[in-house]
Amino acid sequence: MALFSRKGRGLSRSELSDKGANTADSNQPRYSAVGVDISTSAVKVLEMDRGRDGYKATHVGIEPLPRDAIVERAISNLDAVGEAVAAALKRSRSKRKNAIVAVASSHVVTRTIYLPAELNDSELEEQVGIEAVHHIPYSLDEVNMDYLVMGPSAADPNENEILLSACRREIVEDYAGVVASAGLQPVIIDVDSFAVERAYSLVTQAFGDSIQNKVIGLLDYGDTTTHLDVFVDGKIVYSRDHAFGGRILTENIRTRFASSHEEAEAMKLALDLPENYVADLLEPFKASMAQEANRAIEFFSSSSRSNEGVDAIFLTGGCAAIDGATDVIQQVTGFDTFVANPFAGSESRGKSQVLGRQTPLLFKACGLAMRGAG
Repeated sequence: MALFSRKGRGLSRSELSDKGANTADSNQPRYSAVGVDISTSAVKVLEMDRGRDGYKATHVGIEPLPRDAIVERAISNLDAVGEAVAAALKRSRSKRKNAIVAVASSHVVTRTIYLPAELNDSELEEQVGIEAVHHIPYSLDEVNMDYLVMGPSAADPNENEILLSACRREIVEDYAGVVASAGLQPVIIDVDSFAVERAYSLVTQAFGDSIQNKVIGLLDYGDTTTHLDVFVDGKIVYSRDHAFGGRILTENIRTRFASSHEEAEAMKLALDLPENYVADLLEPFKASMAQEANRAIEFFSSSSRSNEGVDAIFLTGGCAAIDGATDVIQQVTGFDTFVANPFAGSESRGKSQVLGRQTPLLFKACGLAMRGAG
């Protein structure tokens, strides 16, 4: 599925004629492309190859973004983001010219519809367009839309379950535009939650059968928000944003030790801070991370039928690399806690060691780069 695809459908209502888009990722056209993750604080460019033993990370580039370049998970400063994409691409030294980027799922309308299984491709496309009018809260001329046949309906095997997704066109065009301004061809505009599911599949491979049928919480500590995705058998069953992020620590550093946000961020990343930083700022922040994790899991527990929380927690995002954070979170929540490392497989283990503390930052970029691994 893709909200925009050079080889597939998913462009707009008038472009729902190309075949081959109503199937799962494994049946989608293959690309040789970099994954470009545009978050609130930085642009991450990642190139991956597909080998006999799985995926291998080959080129990585990360470039920070100025404050407020991304607001409410949408691009507010096109020039600044475009320049950051170009800088991250240069740092990566990747030679690929195609790119896969994702819009935030908060900007995507997703609906499940059911249609007769007997429909052929052209009939299905026509019927999806008709049904979309009743399910998408915008004019179809204003959105980019795609759909995915999930398989037979559990309630009626004569019907197929169809996942329908749509995003306002101006948001899609902004993401395509900043990628193009960096000299890349945007071949797919994905949805970030789909990229997260892909990367999660690499994380869980290391755990084998022990993770089957388990309820896993994936906490992404971003710059301004912490996002919880709850997985069961590799699929997201619950998502929620919480108003907490690494910018809190950056602002505390600025107040105590720096003259600007940029200086504070640089000091934080370089670990170039006074001795009292750990006791005065870092330890209280780790405690806040744990409290936020506990609160996020409690929200999920209260909304689920079992009220039992999760079986384990995985961490992503820049704050996940803070030494001792997993231990504090595990102690407060009572759940086994790990840093989510999609590069732990045999093909990328060496690259993971080179990346070090940057590994948790690249989780979403990994999910995008997997689609461009050829």
